[in-house]
Amino acid sequence: MYFPVTANPIGFNHFAVIEWILRCNPQTAEVVLVLSNGHHPDPTKPDAELGPHQRLELARLAVDAIADPEQSYLARQAGLAGDALHLVPARIRLSTSEFSHDRAVTTAETVRLVQAELGTHPGERLPWVIGSDLLRRMCDPAIFPDDQLAHLAASCAYHVLQREGDHIGKVLATLERDRGTSLDCTVYPVKDMPPWLGGFLGLSSTHIRRAAESGDPLGGLLPQPAATLIARQGYYQPGRPHARLATVSGEGRELALLSRLEWDRHAMQIALAHQARALVNQYTHAPGGAQTLALLETSTGGLITALLGAVPGASRVLLQSRFAYDQHSKEKLLDGPMPTAGAVSEDAVVALAHALRQESGADVVLAESGMAGPPNPERRSLKSGLCWIAVESAAGVHTHQIHLDPFLDRRSHQMAFAQEALQLLAALDY
Repeated sequence: MYFPVTANPIGFNHFAVIEWILRCNPQTAEVVLVLSNGHHPDPTKPDAELGPHQRLELARLAVDAIADPEQSYLARQAGLAGDALHLVPARIRLSTSEFSHDRAVTTAETVRLVQAELGTHPGERLPWVIGSDLLRRMCDPAIFPDDQLAHLAASCAYHVLQREGDHIGKVLATLERDRGTSLDCTVYPVKDMPPWLGGFLGLSSTHIRRAAESGDPLGGLLPQPAATLIARQGYYQPGRPHARLATVSGEGRELALLSRLEWDRHAMQIALAHQARALVNQYTHAPGGAQTLALLETSTGGLITALLGAVPGASRVLLQSRFAYDQHSKEKLLDGPMPTAGAVSEDAVVALAHALRQESGADVVLAESGMAGPPNPERRSLKSGLCWIAVESAAGVHTHQIHLDPFLDRRSHQMAFAQEALQLLAALDY
C-alpha cells in the first residue's frame, strides 16, 4: 500500500493512519511512504523548509523507532491501553521517487514514478492512501485536469479515512456526475478507531513545526530520535519568515520579520489586550458600583493577570492574583488536599475559587486549572489542551470546560485559555 506524504516532518498522525489501515487490511505486508521532494504542487502553499535529505533522515529515524515504547509515545499509549501496534519497521518502506525532480510533482506524476519503479502492468491498480481533502480537490478541473484525473482513476485503488463531517459519498457522486469519473475507493470511518489511536489524528506537521519553534518538547508528537535531531539541529527555528512588520522609509531596512507562528500570536495578543481593556472598563462602571476581582491562575502562567494589570485604572478592579502551579501551592490555598478528581477538574476549580474568594473578599473570583503544551511522553496524562474555569460571585458559581486540540503549542493553549476566561468574566451576571 502506498501513502504519499507531502507534509513534513512525519509525525504520529501519519503512523496512526498506517496503523489503522493495517488493522483493517491484515493481508497488507508493507506500507510504502512516498516522500515529497519538498516542492508543493499547490502554488498557494510554501515549499518545505528542510531539504529532501534532511527530511529523509528524520523519516528514517521515526520509522526505526516507531514500535519501541521507550522511544515512541504512540507505542507507549498502545501498551497503556492493553493493545499492541501492528505497525513495525519491517512493514514500512520509504520511497524517494520524487527526489529525481527538483520541481513540484503532481499526484499523477508521482503515481507514474511509482509505477515505473515497480514495473506495473497496464490495468494494475496501486493501493493508494489519500486524504478526503485531496478527494475533494479532484472535483476541480483547474487542479486536476482531465488527463491527470483519468490516469489516477485507472491506476489506483484508493483508501480514504473518513473523519467526522466528511461526506465522502457525496464527493464521489460529484466526481461521477460533474467529471464522469468513477473511483475505486475504500472508506475507513475514523469513529471505529480505538480511542487511544484516533486521538493522534488531531496532530499535523504544522503542529510539530510550531512546537519546535516554541521550544516545546516534541517527543509526544513524533518518535524521540527524530525529535532529538530536530532540537539538536535547530530545525524549524525561528521558522520561515511570513511577514515584514515594518521598514524604515527610504532605507529599506527591515525592523522585524515575523514567522507564521509569531504573526498569529501577535494578532491574538492584540485581541486579548482589547478584551482586557473592555473588561476593566465594564467592572469599573458596573451598575451597582465597581466590581472587584481576584484571580487564581495555573496553566495560563499569569497571562490573565498581566493582561488586566497592563490596563490603566486596573487597580480599581483587580485586588489580587495568585499563581499556583504545583500541587502543594494549591493545597496551601485550600488548607487541605485537592479533590480526588485531580487538579484539572471541575471540583478543583470550584474549591480554589471559593477559597480565594473567602481569602480576598473580592466580588468576583476566577480560578482556572488546565494543562497547556502538546502531549509529553514523560506524563501519562492525555489532558493537554484541557482547562477548567470556575467563576464565583454573589450570584453563585459558574463553571466552564475548554477542550482544545491537544497538539497546539504551549503558548497557543495559554492564550486560548485566557481568551475564554476573559469572555466568561465579561458575560457574568453579578
